[in-house]
Amino acid sequence: MLSRVEWQKKSGKLTYVDLGVTRGKPEHLASGWIYGIPDTFPNQIPDSWYTDVGFRWGKGGGGQLGRPGQRGWVVSLDDYKGRLASALTNYKTCRAVGADFHINVHDLWGTDHAGGKTGKWPGDNGDFSDYDRFVRQLMADVAPNMDVSHVTWDIWNEPDIQPYFWVRSAQQWMDLYIRTHKAIRANPALDKMKISGPVIGFAPGPNNAYWTSWLPQAVGNKTIPDYYTLHLLGGLGDIAYNPQYALGSLNNLLTKYGAPSRQVFVNEYAAAAEMVPSSYIWWISRLERHNLFGMLANWLGGTQLHDLFGGLLTKQRDPGNYTATDYAPAAGYPVYKYYGSSMTGLRANTTGSADRWLDVYATIGSDKVRILAGVKVHTGTYAVVVRNLSAVGYTPNASVDVVTWSFDGESTKKITGEPARRGTTSYRVVDDAITIAVIQTANHTGWAFEIDVRI
Repeated sequence: MLSRVEWQKKSGKLTYVDLGVTRGKPEHLASGWIYGIPDTFPNQIPDSWYTDVGFRWGKGGGGQLGRPGQRGWVVSLDDYKGRLASALTNYKTCRAVGADFHINVHDLWGTDHAGGKTGKWPGDNGDFSDYDRFVRQLMADVAPNMDVSHVTWDIWNEPDIQPYFWVRSAQQWMDLYIRTHKAIRANPALDKMKISGPVIGFAPGPNNAYWTSWLPQAVGNKTIPDYYTLHLLGGLGDIAYNPQYALGSLNNLLTKYGAPSRQVFVNEYAAAAEMVPSSYIWWISRLERHNLFGMLANWLGGTQLHDLFGGLLTKQRDPGNYTATDYAPAAGYPVYKYYGSSMTGLRANTTGSADRWLDVYATIGSDKVRILAGVKVHTGTYAVVVRNLSAVGYTPNASVDVVTWSFDGESTKKITGEPARRGTTSYRVVDDAITIAVIQTANHTGWAFEIDVRI
């Protein structure tokens, strides 16, 4: 009969933390989100809510603002200015807490007010003149009002997700991308600003015509962006949207078309069903392992889109009251706070489970080894094997006390407290390793394990 550990290994339910291999200091690569920042400055959310999660990057452009004077360039210059004001206040908030800012340019244009298939889109009838005026205006507004070394221009969002952000041909969008990239790079005031693209909604692959058409054209026109962007918003078990496989697919395309490597930015990650601690931890773990920059997707709407950190926060009384300031943590905030504030020192090498449901992120601090473990919206019996304990001072056959914490929130609307201490379990070192059981009975629960450092 197989032992439990042997069965878990055979079933693909083991993850590994190797304390003998480190990967540099924590940089909170997954601590960002799109929108989620109130359009006020100084910001109505106190700075500590940002800094405690190690906030690295935000993104905005006035999306879903619908009042006259806030509907985007496609309606009028004044409506563009209303959306620009939103973007500028979000930028100021990001910089005030040390984060970089990405401009959601399609929202400044106003795709949500463009009128659908019968409306007005850049390049209609081969005429980009109005769009070119828009780009020149935005460049003129960005250069004196932003530190462009901390800004990224996101050329156009999800042209393949029709009819929401684009309702014209793929080639018309590619023409837009190429002319925008060239216009930005011809402007010396924006030399230090980064460009991201292609911002395609579906995952890269040999059968995705947007990717296989855009990439050779970007290479041929010398318009490769500074960041390759991925949106990973698929189904829970859809392997194409798993960062490991999406990155592999992208690299295959880069090789095929002779494109240079770049930093990959997953500037939207996690589907709506994944806004729970188990999944947040899974995404953090995957992004960190592959050194991918990440911004959490935002599935809220209306004024809540411009508030609540994309669902990491709620409010004591009414989260729909935009001007209220009684902020409180929702399900995900304690996870990101632990990730951003407690996980210090050096990142340890990790391996996710072979069945792809459990993943881990670990750091070795001066006081403790800290491990986050998340079974992505799934249940079952799993385990974390911690190897090379001698690297943190444990001798053969030593006893290792592991303190377990649980993150139990299950809603972006409900207030969630601090992680709950679930007790201490002692393990005996065998072959310089211990195996920590993860009994996942509630699919939303996330876990943290702490081990004292003895050197």
